Amino acid sequence: MVTKSLSTNDIHGFNASPQGAHTDTSSLRRAVIGVTCGNMIEWFDFALYSSLATIIGHVFFRNQDHATQLLSIYATFAAGFLIRPIGSLVFGPIGDRYGRRTALTLSITLMSVATFCIAFLPGYDRIGIAAPILLLCIRMLQGLSTGGEYGGSCTFIAEHAPDAKRSFMTSWLEFGNISGFLIGGAVVNVLTFSLGTESMAAWGWRIPFVIAGFAGLVALYLRLNVDESPVFRQMQENESHQKGLAQKRSLVQLLIAEWPQLLKCAGLTAVFNITYYVALGYLPGYLSDVAGHPVEFGNLLAMVATLVMLALIPFAGMLSDRFGGVKMIRFGCLLIIVGAIPAFMLMKSSSVMVIFGALMTLVLAQLMFEGAMPATLTSLFRAPVRYSGLAISYNVSVSLLGGTAPLINTWLIHRTGNPLIPAWYMIGGAVLGLVALKFVKDLTGKPLPM
Repeated sequence: MVTKSLSTNDIHGFNASPQGAHTDTSSLRRAVIGVTCGNMIEWFDFALYSSLATIIGHVFFRNQDHATQLLSIYATFAAGFLIRPIGSLVFGPIGDRYGRRTALTLSITLMSVATFCIAFLPGYDRIGIAAPILLLCIRMLQGLSTGGEYGGSCTFIAEHAPDAKRSFMTSWLEFGNISGFLIGGAVVNVLTFSLGTESMAAWGWRIPFVIAGFAGLVALYLRLNVDESPVFRQMQENESHQKGLAQKRSLVQLLIAEWPQLLKCAGLTAVFNITYYVALGYLPGYLSDVAGHPVEFGNLLAMVATLVMLALIPFAGMLSDRFGGVKMIRFGCLLIIVGAIPAFMLMKSSSVMVIFGALMTLVLAQLMFEGAMPATLTSLFRAPVRYSGLAISYNVSVSLLGGTAPLINTWLIHRTGNPLIPAWYMIGGAVLGLVALKFVKDLTGKPLPM
């Protein structure tokens, strides 16, 4: 598991909220590390599905042609995203009513248990049609837990962070996400090299899921040892002084009052996740299946590009704190609109440097989002509905447009034969992001709404 220590200089002199609630250096460090590790586990699991898609297709689906099996496993992958809004409806109110830490602890527990179950799930040759059905059910449980993960994680870190460094602190959440994805892919590659292709396909593919399950228990331990958000504690005190009147307000009433923020958040989430899932999740397969390059080439290129982005995420967070999250996100959207089509046209080039340069254009746009988006999304909502509002709008958008990107692009290219479909898909997301951005007030360096 990869973590990076925060220096005392990074987190010294913290004031958590406009009301002056105080969090010390060690508490902030524990909060960032505890939440980041939990998100690592989530993305470690996603990496396993991407890296093991072919093997999982053979194990859990009837003997069909390669394309059909691939579509089946992508559909199962997408199902985990489609249920995420339901998870946000479960964990969001828990986080707003009983505490951010409580909801995050429950979500990582459910994720760990479900991941363990995959490791021991029989294949199609053992239990027939029950195998893909059970796999789908487990993926939906994982999606349920993930529905409360990102919104809660952003909220938790942002409410601990000093206003002047909110983007930098929340960018570590993205560092954890990308790290988990890289570690997941690396574990699969190491096991495949060590065990051999046949052993990996027969039983070795289960080992990464066992590792993910145990790692989830470690993340659970870390989360049990972090302090509750200072903003939530302040909110509880205010509610107790008001004799609990705020607690009697329903989730529906709170969200109705926040509907403009929900739409803004969904629009920004669309470009954030579409860019990620196309540029880094779908592109390795695109390079081999559409552009005609070797599979190993696509995987290696995506790995290098992801490592570059990973190293620069904290720097992007610092830039966002300095220049403003809205400016960073706007630049990323414009870069996609201008550069996506040329980038995909260059993917068939015989020059490695040309292809890498095209990919880095997309990665640069995503880097703008990685540094600025978590803090910007969190600043859209007031404290009493922050967890629920962010979780619901984020997961609805991801479910419809982000997590389904590999499936939709694979299907559209198969139907139309147009290799530029992914570029147009990304441009559509960028346009949505720019529209949403026109109505967003930049609160970089300012207190979160209470």
